[in-house]
Amino acid sequence: MKVIFFPTQTEFRKWLKKYHAKENELLVGYYKVGSNKPSMTWSQSVDQALCFGWIDGVRRSIDKESYCIRFTPRKSTSIWSTINIRKVEELINSGLMTPTGQKAFDLRKENRSGIYAHEKEPVNLSLNYVKQFKLNKPAWKFFNQQAPSYRKVMVHWIMSAKQEKTRLSRLEKTIVISGQHKRME
Repeated sequence: MKVIFFPTQTEFRKWLKKYHAKENELLVGYYKVGSNKPSMTWSQSVDQALCFGWIDGVRRSIDKESYCIRFTPRKSTSIWSTINIRKVEELINSGLMTPTGQKAFDLRKENRSGIYAHEKEPVNLSLNYVKQFKLNKPAWKFFNQQAPSYRKVMVHWIMSAKQEKTRLSRLEKTIVISGQHKRME
């Protein structure tokens, strides 16, 4: 698939207006700031995509000065981030939302909204798990030297398991890898 570069969000909006119901994917190209080439920002492209019921996907590098992101029509089962829900409310208030975008927003499921780990209330390791982790002092020290975002993701991963056996297994994996001064990838 050919990558299309849009110098402005207005140009991207024109494409979406014309093709949002006809196409099922688009690779949008972006020039990095240092390239001195005109390019809309990722945030601007997401705003326009939301207006037409589309969503951004995986980012891939093209070369030193550019990258691309795949956009597709949003499925009714897709996850809605808290940020995108807020953006849609702003787009509606600004009169930019189209009927197609509004329909995609209206079809969202509450249980599929704001569910990313970083959007949830902080989860803590149970006291017993903390005690178990602290038995391996080098692992505990290494783990606590990591970025808060990493620790949050790992704690959520451990504590989100439905079964105790799985939580313990995940805790053990985290302790072992931390004891090796490595991060879980």
